[in-house]
Amino acid sequence: MKRRSLVYALAAMAAPMARAQQAESASQQRLRQVMQQARDGGAAAPVPAERLKLRADLLAEGEAALARVDTTAALSAFERAAVILHAADTEMGLVRTYMQSGEYRRALSFGAHTAGAHLDAIGGTALYAWLLHAGGQEGIARQLLAQARDRAPGQPLAAQVEEALRASPPRPLGAMLQPPARLAPYSRPLDLPAHARVVASATLVGNGAAALVPAAALSPGRRYWVRNGLGLVSAATAAPAARAHWLALLKLADPLPRYPVMRSAADAFPGSIAFAVEFAGQPDAAPAWPLLKSGFTGAALDNAGTRALGVEMAPGGLRGGPVFDANGLLTGIALSARPADLLVPVSRLQQAFGADLFAAAPARGARQGVDAVYEAALGPTLQLLRA
Repeated sequence: MKRRSLVYALAAMAAPMARAQQAESASQQRLRQVMQQARDGGAAAPVPAERLKLRADLLAEGEAALARVDTTAALSAFERAAVILHAADTEMGLVRTYMQSGEYRRALSFGAHTAGAHLDAIGGTALYAWLLHAGGQEGIARQLLAQARDRAPGQPLAAQVEEALRASPPRPLGAMLQPPARLAPYSRPLDLPAHARVVASATLVGNGAAALVPAAALSPGRRYWVRNGLGLVSAATAAPAARAHWLALLKLADPLPRYPVMRSAADAFPGSIAFAVEFAGQPDAAPAWPLLKSGFTGAALDNAGTRALGVEMAPGGLRGGPVFDANGLLTGIALSARPADLLVPVSRLQQAFGADLFAAAPARGARQGVDAVYEAALGPTLQLLRA
């Protein structure tokens, strides 16, 4: 009964962050069946050895597909493994596949189930907590990790994740990057020099063919790449003389998928809700999921519309990522400055770099939950890599 109650409690936490689709896909139906089996407590009969061997092969196949960012093959392999046995490692593979596909809300919903239905597998709780943290739900993440540590004090992973979340900047290291509870996406292979590293966040624009990056992160004669929160990458080159408002425009050699991010029709006003998304600072070129912080837009700093960002960002974060309003519409780009971080509004970006870089939004939009904003930001929020 205690296990079942925790399953329901965790699912209730994720419910506001997992809105139902109009029609279920085959994989969604399978997910619902697996979760129903867990709620009913239906213990399956012993699985024959040959079926367990097939399951192990499918898990390896799914992990290999994820590593090459083939989410379709990964989903097929993990779902076939889930049919054989209801187990935490399979479900963590599914959660990470949803994330690699850009389905944050779905990953969060199934992550809640995995954490509650498999209390003996600390990796499920660690993965779920990290996803909550990345999406701006730090309080719940810390609460879950503290409960996991108290429940299983001999398990080091929960303590490692707790320590990582207290760090500045927070980033997964060591065992936290090992499957099945890998707390980061995979990336398509890059031929990078050993000293390459992530130097800034950036924002995808121009129908996926360009990126706006902090100009201070660029140096003459260097090579650049951008990579989004789904592990998709492209080489990038600076456009001649395309600099304004402390930002520079990079052209992408291979356009990235243009996720449906639309600009706000009007600049954000002081005190309005703001969601800023960026990557944590790091000394290498490893892929990562971006981090979302929420707050309120700051005061105007000049007559041209530049504002104080107003969102308290994590220490060690890399500015240059997008900022969204309560309707999930792009209101500008965050930049590091003293004494306070800046928000360069989308109206100034249009004037400087061209209105065609941003998709127009409807006159009226519906307010979005923080989970929906974060899901929409996984594609257009970029790491800027420099070699």
